[in-house]
Amino acid sequence: MMSVQQYCLRWNNHQPNFISVFSTLLHNESLVDVTLAAEGRQLQAHKVVLSACSSYFQVSFNSPKCMLSYV
Repeated sequence: MMSVQQYCLRWNNHQPNFISVFSTLLHNESLVDVTLAAEGRQLQAHKVVLSACSSYFQVSFNSPKCMLSYV
């Protein structure tokens, strides 16, 4: 009979680390998966970050009739 093992992972200061990692990824243009464009300007972004900050983007990215254009 196998015993069940449980682990509890903790990450101190996870919020600042997430912010730092996302900032680095964006600066290096790593894993960017959407480009926002308006008034002749473009901005690379991460869909997960936009979705976390805006229900509009969350719904739009998950909609089968998405009116957004992915680059």
